[in-house]
Parts: sequence; structure tokens; C-alpha cells
Amino acid sequence: MSKTDNKENKTKELFNKIVEGVQNIVNSGEYAKFLKFSKNFHNYSFNNVLLIFSQMEEATRVAGFAKWKSMGRNLKKGAKGIQIIYPIKRSYTKKKLEGQDSLLDSEDKDTKQEEKIEYLTYRYTYVYDISQTYGKPLPLSNDSLNSNDKKEFLEFLKSFSPYPILEENIAGSEKGYWSKTKQHIVLEDTLSIDDKVSVLLHELTHALYDDFDYKENRNLSETFVESVAFIVADYFDLDTSMCSFEYITSWTEGDTKILLELGDKIQKCANSFIKNLEDYYNNGNIRIAS
Repeated sequence: MSKTDNKENKTKELFNKIVEGVQNIVNSGEYAKFLKFSKNFHNYSFNNVLLIFSQMEEATRVAGFAKWKSMGRNLKKGAKGIQIIYPIKRSYTKKKLEGQDSLLDSEDKDTKQEEKIEYLTYRYTYVYDISQTYGKPLPLSNDSLNSNDKKEFLEFLKSFSPYPILEENIAGSEKGYWSKTKQHIVLEDTLSIDDKVSVLLHELTHALYDDFDYKENRNLSETFVESVAFIVADYFDLDTSMCSFEYITSWTEGDTKILLELGDKIQKCANSFIKNLEDYYNNGNIRIAS
């Protein structure tokens, strides 16, 4: 068997591991744990986060050997690499024939033109968690929003929201809702501060990122929105797993295909939401108590 065949088989094995990983996460009831884990890996795809999680659940920050070396850190003796899938951009030039249309042109000939075709291939590579390295300490990450006083964070989210936030008594059991027709978000005014933050993150995700047809795909919409809201809440030090995971599983009903379909979308939108919040804060729009 050639080296190329070996690489293709290895890549196929990794894709199979992704599917198995989703199934294991759902079957074991660890989807909430996985979502919390995924917040640490903004630069990695959903598939690679799954692969990292399946091999080292305690990982917090990973990079390749060369990257760690450039940051003044070396691998500890016996460090075992974590396999991920690495996309490689490739291209080739395709020649095509294009005839001239004019019948009056006596020199009517087929002219050769070249078309550049770009595509992606995949190979596996290895990364290592920071716990597997030693050397220079890394710069502290920006944790200025990680306040234990969620009253300030609630005010920050209200300031960030492009839509009005109303707090009023809602009939029934709803904690809040996003009104697409009225272009505002309503929160149940009797909720605790932390509950209001959790619900507001959920409704902001509906307003800013949810592009599902709610009538046709309500289960996809709610699974997607609560998963994104969970990641964002956890990133800013608010653990909503007690209610989020039960909510998510009630909409997926254990169907791993739903999570496979939504995984990459959840990861990208959560990363975008977090970045937008941090950018808004770093631009000096509001002061968050530490």
C-alpha cells in the first residue's frame, strides 16, 4: 500500500471518529461538557474540536510543535500528539476550448483558454496541549469580562444589543422571547440576574444568528441557539449547564444527525458572538466591573 493510500485511510478513520464522537457524546449525556470544552478552541473547526475532545478531554490550548517552539516552549518527553485533520489548498489549471461566434470572421478559430480550479484536500497532523509543554509563560488572556457580578454583564449585554430589551411580566411559562415583527427582546422581569443573562444570550442568538425557518425547523433552531448561548455564557463565566443540556436534549431527542448537521455552524457562530462582544468591550463602549 502506498503512502498516499495510507494517508487517505487515516483521514477516513478520523472522519469516522468524528461521527462516533458525536454519538458517544450524546449517548453518554456529555454534550454540555463538550460545549464547555469547545469554547477554548476558537481557531479550530467543529470536527477538529471533536477529535481533540475524544483524545484529551482535559486539553485547554493546543498548537503544533513549530508553533509552541515559536512561543518559547518545548514538548515534554513522551508527549503524545493529538491527531487532527489539516486542510490543504490545491489547484490545477484546466484548458478549455471556446469557439468564436462571429460568422464574418474569416479567421474563425477555437482559442485556448486556461481556467484555474481550486479545491481542498485533507491530511492528518498532530497538535499538543499546553500541559504537554514547558518553557516561557504565555501572555495572560483577556479575562476582563469574566466578572462574578452578572448585574454588570447584564447591563453590558443590553448596551451591546442592537434591539431594545424590555423587562415585563410574561403570561405563561416563557422566560423570554425575541419578536421578529416588533424587533425587540422581552425578558420575564421576575427572573434572577443570572437567569436574565442566560435568557438574553439565548434571545440575542435568535435575533443575530438564527436563520432557520422557525415554523419548519423549530428543533434545529432551538438546538442551535441554546448551544451557542451555552458556549458564550460559559466563556464569560456563567455556567448554564443545569438548564441548557436538558433543553438541548429535549429538542434533539438524542438524534446525533442533528448535532452533526449543526456542529460547525454552532462553533462558528459562538466564536463570532464572543469576538463581537469582546470587540465591543475593548472599544470602550462600557465598563465591566472585575
